[in-house]
Amino acid sequence: MKSLIILLSVSILSFLSSCNGNSQSTDAKLIENSSSAQNPNSKGNEPIMTFDSETFDFGTINEGEVVEHTYNFTNTGNKPLLISEVQVSCGCTVPVWPREPISPGQSSSIKLQFNSNNKPDKILKDVTIISNANPVKKKLTFTAFVIEKKTE
Repeated sequence: MKSLIILLSVSILSFLSSCNGNSQSTDAKLIENSSSAQNPNSKGNEPIMTFDSETFDFGTINEGEVVEHTYNFTNTGNKPLLISEVQVSCGCTVPVWPREPISPGQSSSIKLQFNSNNKPDKILKDVTIISNANPVKKKLTFTAFVIEKKTE
């Protein structure tokens, strides 16, 4: 009997929440695009992240140095751009990205901080941006040659 009451309550709540005729939230509308929503009518009508450069070389640095680089981009699409996540390949890299929507034509940036401690030799790191842009996933890379710290 208890499970019947729970099932009935869930059914009623589901019905009531869908009765307003607008089952899609404002956030869901904001991040809709042809790549993720499979909406053929929105093709060409989505945000596009255009970067000044998608790669960066820190050159030669000493082990233990913390270095930063800022990747600048512009929303060259026709809808607001929303970055939902920036994934890094290890804990040695910390990303900072805009949390608010970036309007068409507006520029912004993603800042990366790399800690070279315990990372001697040549390194290549990937950063993946997940957004409502086309394409949904965008990869940035950076390289460095880390001179190993001399132990005495």
